[in-house]
Amino acid sequence: GNVVPQYKEQADLSRKKEVYKIVFVGRMVRNHKRPHLLIKAFIKLAAEFPDWTLELWGAEDKRRYQKKLQRMVDEAGLSARIRFCGTTQDVPCVLVNSDLCAAPRAREGFSVAYTEAMSMGLPLVGYKSCVSVAELIDDGVNGLLAADGAEALAEKMAVLMSDRDLRVRMGAAARASMRVYAPEVIWGQWEKLMESVVAAQS
Repeated sequence: GNVVPQYKEQADLSRKKEVYKIVFVGRMVRNHKRPHLLIKAFIKLAAEFPDWTLELWGAEDKRRYQKKLQRMVDEAGLSARIRFCGTTQDVPCVLVNSDLCAAPRAREGFSVAYTEAMSMGLPLVGYKSCVSVAELIDDGVNGLLAADGAEALAEKMAVLMSDRDLRVRMGAAARASMRVYAPEVIWGQWEKLMESVVAAQS
């Protein structure tokens, strides 16, 4: 794994709020990041959860796809609750003010965005079919894994959106699960590997 920041601050999921937030961090790429699936899932849940919003952080990929995403939002009448926020140099500030992180990706390497969200104490919802995401999520412990499709993603999101105590427990577990990627752990593993390679060449 890569080094994951071990944030001193933590998202306060136990606090009762007027508005709760789902966050997505990543480029707006159709066949890879698939934010359209997350938007579809949120649209399905919007009426049931009127105190929730969705923020999508990341650069546009293709203008036609971005227009399609915006049209989906506008047609659902949710422009006030689904926001495209562009890029940021302060990801921790985005994460610490969120309540749930969604990972609709089809494929992924070791995701810095998702591990940072988990390190901030956010439970993660993603797809079983995305191997790297499925490796990060211990289903039912630090997040939830969904079958493919917007409907299945919405079902798993609803489980966490409807249960603050569950979000708190899974968020704490997500934060704890990222300790294996602390800098001293990862750099220690690299150091041992390099020492073993050097010793094998001697």
